[in-house]
Amino acid sequence: MAFAGNVDELALLQAVRLKERVGAVVLAEHLGVSAASGQAAYDALVAQGKAAEAEGVISLTEKGLAELEDQLDAERVSIDEDSIGEVYEAFVPLDEEFVALIDDADANSLAELDRRAANLFDDLSAFVPRLSRYQDLFSDALAKVQAGESKWISEPIIDSYATVWGEIRQELFGAAGKA
Repeated sequence: MAFAGNVDELALLQAVRLKERVGAVVLAEHLGVSAASGQAAYDALVAQGKAAEAEGVISLTEKGLAELEDQLDAERVSIDEDSIGEVYEAFVPLDEEFVALIDDADANSLAELDRRAANLFDDLSAFVPRLSRYQDLFSDALAKVQAGESKWISEPIIDSYATVWGEIRQELFGAAGKA
């Protein structure tokens, strides 16, 4: 559903929830929209009482969390349970491997895991289209790691590979009814 700044409201609300406290620039980058669109969406959430602003960042209010849950419930109804269950089952071993790998990860090991997870994330995006943005986030983080920027492996306050992996894990577990 288009929202202020032509941003998908469900993706916006979920991004704010997953990041807990987030500024307009980070929202825009995470959602893949212009800075102006990110700011418009940020401002609209605050104006509608769905988010509260403090020190240049927002977090969801009870109203925003309720709206998010309503939209997630509506989305889950449209997802084929058997198909998303298969994606979940295929993800679990990759997730276990990722958890074991991340502390000592390097560009090559991340690239290999990314290559093997790509089809799974394609399938996930087919069932939950708003999650297709995560493929770009994985690609961007991996490219930065391969360029020698090691903070993009697991830095928590940016869309590092580990941050994006953690978010997609939460998204998949929620879509599969495992959260």
